[in-house]
Amino acid sequence: MFVVTVFDFFDNILFKVQTEAMEDTHKPSLQRQVCHQFSLSDIRTATNDFDEELVIGRGGFGNVYKANIKIGADDVVTAIKRMRSNSSQGATEFWAEVEMLSKLRHCNLASLIGYCNDEKEMVLVYEYMPQGTLEGCLHKAGTSLSWLQRLNICIGAARGLDYLHTGTGTKQGVIHRDVKSSNILLDENYAAKISDFGLAKVGPTNQTNTFVTTGVKGTFGYMDPRYFYTNKLTRKSDVYAFGVVLFEVLCGRPAVDTSLDEEQWGLATWAQDCIREGKLSQIIDSNLRGQISTECLKEFARVAASCLHSIRNQRPTMAEVVTKLDFALSLQKRMDRSATNIKVSKKLWSFFTAKVWRLNNLMPLCFATSDPMGVNVNKVVSTPVGSVGSIVDVGYESGGDLVHFSGRFDFTLTELLTASTKFLNENPYWRTYVAYLADGSQVIVKRILTQLSQKKFVNVVSALGKIRHPNVLDLKAYYWGSGETLCVFRFTPNGSVSSLLQSSENQSGSIPTFDWRMRMNIITGITRGLFYLHTQEKIFHGDLKSSMILLNENYNPMIANVGLSQLMSTAPRRFRNNCAPEFIGSRNVTSEVDVYSLGIIMLELLTGQSIYKGIHPVDLPTWVKSVPKEKWSAEAFDVKLMQEKSEDHNVMVNVMRLSLQCVEDDPKARPTVRDVLRVLENIEV
Repeated sequence: MFVVTVFDFFDNILFKVQTEAMEDTHKPSLQRQVCHQFSLSDIRTATNDFDEELVIGRGGFGNVYKANIKIGADDVVTAIKRMRSNSSQGATEFWAEVEMLSKLRHCNLASLIGYCNDEKEMVLVYEYMPQGTLEGCLHKAGTSLSWLQRLNICIGAARGLDYLHTGTGTKQGVIHRDVKSSNILLDENYAAKISDFGLAKVGPTNQTNTFVTTGVKGTFGYMDPRYFYTNKLTRKSDVYAFGVVLFEVLCGRPAVDTSLDEEQWGLATWAQDCIREGKLSQIIDSNLRGQISTECLKEFARVAASCLHSIRNQRPTMAEVVTKLDFALSLQKRMDRSATNIKVSKKLWSFFTAKVWRLNNLMPLCFATSDPMGVNVNKVVSTPVGSVGSIVDVGYESGGDLVHFSGRFDFTLTELLTASTKFLNENPYWRTYVAYLADGSQVIVKRILTQLSQKKFVNVVSALGKIRHPNVLDLKAYYWGSGETLCVFRFTPNGSVSSLLQSSENQSGSIPTFDWRMRMNIITGITRGLFYLHTQEKIFHGDLKSSMILLNENYNPMIANVGLSQLMSTAPRRFRNNCAPEFIGSRNVTSEVDVYSLGIIMLELLTGQSIYKGIHPVDLPTWVKSVPKEKWSAEAFDVKLMQEKSEDHNVMVNVMRLSLQCVEDDPKARPTVRDVLRVLENIEV
């Protein structure tokens, strides 16, 4: 007899999904992309016999050359790294890097194309990174990265390290051991790629505090002091080094600068001392002055400082760093956001409600064309978003207020009232319209039908107005007054996932190819948005479905109706085909309920079947589970997907497995949204 805890059981589930995904996905990939072994003649031809004119980088290891090299019939632009014969990176490090990068695939890791080990020459051939290194972009004269670019680079690099530590699909994680700005490469879009695995060590992933006893190697300025003094290397040593990189990004100065006074040589110590002395704003790179919001700066500095904690187990994991940096990014996107109020008279509003809201189904109507009376369009009251509820006068006597949540004054109440409108849909809780503004832009307007107290409504929407994430539909403004309640959201031009599944065309005409890459982008985007809501906003959706996933101009998904369940007087009617069994007839929303709904959407995208199509909705989990796995290709997957390249098939199978785990009847058997996201981000498409 033996006992398996819920956590052990759950770890096994996730490990099984990740392992199967990595094995099924990457075995064929490695057979196709296995590191090419070049001859020395190939290398000499490509580099013009190691021409100094082609050198783009130098280091203790040797030189790096930019060169075109023949791979089959193609000329590929590469970065060719030639080891010096007396390099500190000897054969051991050379083969370690070849082996490591042959096995690992992630969008935030550098890609090794091939190698040469001929006539005592050790050469590595990498994918060329046009923007060079993070170090170069930070410290070379004439180069400057914006704060948003720096934030996104940090997030990408953190994701790469998190993958190394925990997500490689094996029981053995990777400790990089030489994390620094010069080992973070940047592609043409400034996406970060972790590079240089010559010093990397392998260790078990299932024990956070497991250490590897090893001779101290790395780079001073970035090296974990605990590792230096004890020779004990852990994943938290990489976390420390990454904390130094974060301060390097913020301060714009190298990790070690001996041109300064001795007490300022080390960036890590100096930055932490400045923060303790209340001088955070003084350490910012002068190129960033005026770019960073106060909230984002504080959160970013907190993350960096926590990475440098002297006690290892007090440092965050890289997964936690990713989450916190994502949160810092969302704070930055709120920069200078203010609440803007415009007074509207009761007389105008009574005219507006009488003329505007008497809409027939699907019949476009216009707002009043005459100039609104009694609107104080010049009186703009600005205040921080967090204090909206306390400064807005939303009394009946004034007729109400239009409160904006954007960083600028997006539209006036006058513009909203004189816009043409089109009815979209209705439920017992709200009616939804599209409003066409005079400048050509559009917004979604929801007229709340349930009776709410002013306090409850303002509290709910004030919280929702703070939410900013690329995969969550943002609330732009709200109105309360004269017996009417409105919420104004961003307009998304490409409909919903549900409409995309049901039709080959949308409002703009023919949709782009609804291929596997597009579907995976939608699935991953929804999961990222849901992960943000669960972990940062502590919000469970409770009504997640494909009709709630709207698509922006680039067909990126945005979760709609977030938090609006709080405005419902009764629980909405739910059905077995799209709802977790434990949630039917209940108002107790949990993370497991949202994961179940996510699984349904994944199944819709995999099978091409919308649960809303036809008179009788489809019970997708039951149907897919009834199809034997060996018949999925013929009977379960969307036939359009089966017409695509065959190498995607194993990936599709593993995503189908993951979706079926999400729709397990037992909530405890479902993965968390964090687990789902980790698996999806480890799958390359």
